[in-house]
Amino acid sequence: MEKLKVAVVGVGGHGRNRHLVPYLKVKNVEVVAVVDVKEEVAHKVGEEFGVRYYTDHLEMMDRETPDLVSVVTPTGLHYSVAKDILRKGAHVLVDKPVASSVEQVEDLERTSRETGRKVMVGYWSRFSPALSYASRLVREEVGEVYLITTYLVRRRGIPGIPTFLDKSLNGGRGALLDIGCYAIDNALSPLDFPSPLTVSGMIYTKFGNREEEVKLNWGSWDPRTFDLEDYAVGMVRFKDFMMSVEVGWAGNVSHQGEVGVVRILGERGGSEMRGDEAMNEVSFHGVLGGKVVDVRPQLKKVDLHQAIVEEFVSSVREGREPFPNLRQSLVLHSIIDGIYRSSQKGREVSLV
Repeated sequence: MEKLKVAVVGVGGHGRNRHLVPYLKVKNVEVVAVVDVKEEVAHKVGEEFGVRYYTDHLEMMDRETPDLVSVVTPTGLHYSVAKDILRKGAHVLVDKPVASSVEQVEDLERTSRETGRKVMVGYWSRFSPALSYASRLVREEVGEVYLITTYLVRRRGIPGIPTFLDKSLNGGRGALLDIGCYAIDNALSPLDFPSPLTVSGMIYTKFGNREEEVKLNWGSWDPRTFDLEDYAVGMVRFKDFMMSVEVGWAGNVSHQGEVGVVRILGERGGSEMRGDEAMNEVSFHGVLGGKVVDVRPQLKKVDLHQAIVEEFVSSVREGREPFPNLRQSLVLHSIIDGIYRSSQKGREVSLV
C-alpha cells in the first residue's frame, strides 16, 4: 500500500498532541512537514520529530505536495487556510469549528466539490463511545423524539488569550462559536443532523467586561475591550421536535469546572449523556417489564484523537465521505448563525 504524505498546519499544543502524534501511529502514513507562523514553534516541533518545517502553508504545499493536511490554526483562519489547501490538491482535516459562518462552510463545500478533495471536520468528541451508544438508543429504543436539551457551561472559564479573544483570530465570535459548536454537534449527531426550521436566541456579555472577573477565569485580558458573548441560549424548532441550547464560558451555576449534558426525550424512552466537550457517560431511562428502569452501560475506552485521525486517513483511502463532514456542519452553523441573528433582531428567525 502506497504511503500517504501528511502535513500539519499549526503545531501548538493541539496540533502537536492531537494530530501530529496520532499520525505517527498510523500505518502507511508519512509526516513530511509541519507549519506554524511562529518560527520558533515550527523549528522546535520539526526538529523534535525529524520533519521539515515552514512558517507559510502555501510554500509548504508547493514544496512538499502532501496528500493529507490537518489545519489546527486559530478558528478565524480555519476557512481560508483549508480553502488554500483544497485548491493546492490535498484533502483536509480542519479542527473544529470548520469555519466562522454558514456562508464560509458553503464555500468550502463548493471548493471541495470543485477540487474533488474531501474535508473532514475535527470534532474528536464525535468518537466518544457514549455518543455512539446514544445514537443506537435513538435508532432502536427512544422512539419519536420530541425534545432535546444541550448544555455546556463553565463556572469560570473565559479563555483569556488572543487565540480566543482577538477577533482577527477567533472568527469574531465568542462562547457560542467556540464551545457551542460542541454542544450542538453532540446533540444532533444521534439524529444525523435533521434540518432546523426556526430559532429564537439571545447572547450575553455578563462576565468578560468586568475587571474583578479576570483573576477568576483563564489567562488575562483587558475587560474594557472585551466585546464577545460569554453566554448564549437558543430554542431551535425542527419539524417534529424542539431543541434548547445553553452554553457559556462563565456562569453562576452550581457545578465546578465545565459540565456538558445532552438529554434526548422520546415517546418510548430517554437518553442522557454527561461529560464536558466530549460525552463520557450515557444512560437510558424508560419502562421495561412494566417497571421504570435506568440503564447505564459500561463503555470501552477510546483514544478520541487517534480515532479521528484514523477515520480521516481511512475515508481518503476508501474514497468515501468522512465523518464528521461538511453537510453536518452546514446544519450546525445555520443554528449558530441563527442564534446570533435572532439576538440582534430581537425575534425568532427562519433558517435555510
